[in-house]
Amino acid sequence: MRILRKPDFLKLPEGVAYCRGKKWFFGGLAFKGETVSDVDWYELEFNWVDGHDLGECFERMDAMLTDGVRFPMQDSICRNGLYEDDDLFLVFDEDDLLKLRGWIDDAIRLSRN
Repeated sequence: MRILRKPDFLKLPEGVAYCRGKKWFFGGLAFKGETVSDVDWYELEFNWVDGHDLGECFERMDAMLTDGVRFPMQDSICRNGLYEDDDLFLVFDEDDLLKLRGWIDDAIRLSRN
């Protein structure tokens, strides 16, 4: 992995895997989309349920919690819109991604039970 400041992160191509944060705390895994300005970009995160609108998402998450039902994760890309210049970016390299893929493969096997 490597850590980049925002100006260098924005120069990266679409599809790069990263976690955004501050010194020394990083959030969840995301994939970089198109850079749209010198402060903004699109990204794909994985910590939300898919739904037509926010209300449906909340209803689905309530049902997931109370009734044990399952819904797919969100897979739409959205504009970041957080213009914090002091953000740091933990960017995954090939070896990191291969290790992650191994854990995902294991999780897929476990999810079949």
